[in-house]
Amino acid sequence: MVYLYHFVKPYRGRAQHYLGSTNDLKRRHQEHISGRGSPLIRAALAAGIDMYCIPLFPNEGHKLERAIKLQKNSRRICPLCNTYKRFKLA
Repeated sequence: MVYLYHFVKPYRGRAQHYLGSTNDLKRRHQEHISGRGSPLIRAALAAGIDMYCIPLFPNEGHKLERAIKLQKNSRRICPLCNTYKRFKLA
C-alpha cells in the first residue's frame, strides 16, 4: 500500500507531505506517531503540526512509491490539496 501524510501546515515552510509504502498501514502508522518512523514525521509532530494519514493505492508498493517520490511533487496526488480543484464549479 502506498500512503501519504498531509501536514496541516508546512514543516519549516516547505515540507507538507510524506509518502511511504507498507504492507501493514496500522503498524506503520503506530511506528510513525511513536517516533520510530520517518524523521520528517517525528520533527513535524514535535513542532506541533497536525497531520492526516491517507491510504492512496492499496494494491501498490515500493515501486510506485519510488516513482512518485522521484517526481518530487506529492501535492499533485494529495486528495486534501486537490479537493477544491476537483469540486470547483465552472
